[in-house]
Amino acid sequence: MATYLTTTPTLLQRIRDCQAVVVLRERILESVTPDHEARVVRQLGTFRATPVEVLKGGDEGELTIRMPGTGPADQVAWQLSPEDDGPQVAFLVRESRTSWVPYFSSVFPLDGETVLLPQDVEDDRPGEEGSLDLTALRALIAQAAEEAREQETRMWEAEPETAARTEPHPVLETPEAPAPGGTAAAPDAPDPGGASAAPDAGPEAPEA
Repeated sequence: MATYLTTTPTLLQRIRDCQAVVVLRERILESVTPDHEARVVRQLGTFRATPVEVLKGGDEGELTIRMPGTGPADQVAWQLSPEDDGPQVAFLVRESRTSWVPYFSSVFPLDGETVLLPQDVEDDRPGEEGSLDLTALRALIAQAAEEAREQETRMWEAEPETAARTEPHPVLETPEAPAPGGTAAAPDAPDPGGASAAPDAGPEAPEA
């Protein structure tokens, strides 16, 4: 069973729940199509990009990433801007077995070693609010993975039969996430290392 978030996730939630964190430089816009699943008229871009560094997840080489743009159809603006060769950090979840989507539009510019977080991303690191560099991000990813392993171990020790029957669940966002301030739905079981692959029943619409 999937866990649906009804509010915008914090920085630590994004690190925990996404399936991959990659550093991208060159992005190629392959195609643009209308996003018929969105509540408003918008265009959906399909990008090809090869990470220069994989911070979380496996190295799969070239990735197909789909995400919506903003603005009118003849002047669409993209977070994964193909005209900008500056590096970016992307937090991704699987849309299907062959494509990814940014988790809650989590594509952030990278200035040297510093990840430039926008103001609408809540930085909930205790005593560390502010600048986030790649070294700190790597440490947070490793910490989240270790906490997930410890949680799984405790579950196996306390309820081995339940743990054996538990399948990983994806963490999915709502098509139109409301403003911050609420709470996320609680997962049914721990998901080591973040969210699992999306179910075969069909992809979720990418979040703007």
